Amino acid sequence: MCGILSVINIRGKSDSAQLIDATSVIRHRGPDDEGFLTWKPGSNAKVWAGKDTAHSTKDHWKYEDLHPGESFKVGLGHRRLSILDLSPTGHQPMLFAEAQLSIVFNGEIYNYLEIKEELRQAGHQFTGTSDTEVILHAWAQWGSACLHKFNGMFAFVLLDERKQELYAVRDRFGVKPLYYYTGTNAIYLASEIKQISTAPGFQFSLNETSARQFLATGATEHTDNTFDTQIKQLPGGHYLHIDLADSDCKMKTVRWYQLPNTKWRGSFEDAATQLKTLLTDSVRVRLRSDVKVGSCLSGGLDSSSIVCLAADLLQAQGDHAGQETVTACFDNARYDEWSYAQQVIAKTKAHPHRVFPSFTQLQEDLDTLLWYQDEPFGSTSIFSQWAVFKETNRAGLKVMIDGQGADEQLAGYGGNDLSYYTGMLQQMKWRSLYVEARHYKSEKGHWPKGFLLGAAQLTGGKGITQLLPKRLRLSTHSPADWVLHQNNEGELQHAHSLRENLVQQLYSTPLPGLLRYEDHNSMAWSVESRTPFLDYRLVEFNMSLPERYVYNKGVRKHVLRKAMHGVIPEAIEQRRDKMGFVTPEEVWLKEEGRAWFSNELEAAYKKLDRTMIDATAARKYVAEIMDGKRTFNFMPWRIICFNRWLDKQ
Repeated sequence: MCGILSVINIRGKSDSAQLIDATSVIRHRGPDDEGFLTWKPGSNAKVWAGKDTAHSTKDHWKYEDLHPGESFKVGLGHRRLSILDLSPTGHQPMLFAEAQLSIVFNGEIYNYLEIKEELRQAGHQFTGTSDTEVILHAWAQWGSACLHKFNGMFAFVLLDERKQELYAVRDRFGVKPLYYYTGTNAIYLASEIKQISTAPGFQFSLNETSARQFLATGATEHTDNTFDTQIKQLPGGHYLHIDLADSDCKMKTVRWYQLPNTKWRGSFEDAATQLKTLLTDSVRVRLRSDVKVGSCLSGGLDSSSIVCLAADLLQAQGDHAGQETVTACFDNARYDEWSYAQQVIAKTKAHPHRVFPSFTQLQEDLDTLLWYQDEPFGSTSIFSQWAVFKETNRAGLKVMIDGQGADEQLAGYGGNDLSYYTGMLQQMKWRSLYVEARHYKSEKGHWPKGFLLGAAQLTGGKGITQLLPKRLRLSTHSPADWVLHQNNEGELQHAHSLRENLVQQLYSTPLPGLLRYEDHNSMAWSVESRTPFLDYRLVEFNMSLPERYVYNKGVRKHVLRKAMHGVIPEAIEQRRDKMGFVTPEEVWLKEEGRAWFSNELEAAYKKLDRTMIDATAARKYVAEIMDGKRTFNFMPWRIICFNRWLDKQ
């Protein structure tokens, strides 16, 4: 896990000072090592060891030899968090001289050992034990087709000197970030937006569409836009191809991965068995590391499944030391999951670390957290995650595995009801619809009124609504009217089936935003975060399942619960509440932090009124939340967070 950079000179002059500055600003992503590479057409690439390098070989120049002012066509920069191959042979940028290929790589290829053996059979020889070297040899052997062999999270930039081409690649689901910016004289490719802001002449330009969508809904990362009009992010499953021989360095985007539209034909029991097999193997390969691997443990179904499977795998490998886990806890029992986490710890004999995110700490850390995140975030739950990785760093752990990505595949969120009912209405599955609605009432204490009305309207308009009993008819809420000049650019359409909704969650919102939060939070503390539920084999399988296997009789993640029966504590298998990385934000807003929230909101109203928001309408909305006249939501936090972030631009 690392931080990468590439600067491609289009015209004018790009020099090593730019390369050094834009790489150094992300030292937190790779405190163990740094390196640089420069290349000009007609000459071989040169690799330079930086001043922070932990090691160098006879093939590396010293840092002081990379003189500021030295020009190049392509420059690569790298900050390294050493996880695999801790020796000098893992240093980056890495060259494969025989093939004239160079790379800077952020991420992990978990099946690198299997690919390495396949390449050995084809005649390749290796000098080190890193997965980075495997990428270079795989590209030399198969070209871009090698991407389909990789099981991992990755963002890398690869230079092909022979063909005068450069590729910037992002993994299937966008676990690892990659941003790009085309200026007048240069193209920047980077792990973080703050690197691009170091470009000569760069000036921030607010993307008001992205900002308004965030304020209204909290959505981020759902398109290739960022909060800056000039900076884009490469979508997951895509690569950029840049023609270095072209005078304008012509660039095109290529989609290299598409989620297959397959259907599982087996029984529910067989599906549960297969899910367990795939998830177990996903955890197995994510335990590969030359440093200790720990686990984020909330006490929920997803993280508990991973911790318990990892414990079984480690025991089978003869590792009886026990995992180290980190859990966010709160004194307010309504938001605390420690009692569930304790059951997992007792079962697995893990060594727990606890952290208590507080409102005081949020106030102290907010500006720092925003700097690391680069963009606003939709709730204080991101602060809770930040606190977990801060404790991870304090505990001396460099790699963590967690349950990110399960909810989006297995209907973990409550909002899936609307699309599920819509699909059943479209297919006229009246009995199934009645059964689901009845179980919803049994669990929630009331019929799913708004969900059923919305599903009926999406399916056939007002006419079909009349087919529903009167007790199931209820108008849905109106969109935010306190955000000015909203438009529909990039706005998601309502899904007409559960699967369609899950695909949207996987590719548009909320998963891409959650992945950005997790990547930036973990790397802020120099921690690599691994996500077994986003193993592409598991994702493809889960997305092929019949909807009733995923959501059945009001039970979400139905097939996962079956798969984990006997693996996790029964109390967690039967849990129905959904928490995740929560904080007592409602309590902070209404009680402990009421004065702070009010002051921050007033400052935001004054700055954003008549440009981004209608302050009068926003005040009324917040007052209704404060007084309990409106259901609590994260709207006040979005205003505060956006305003604090905007002040720093």
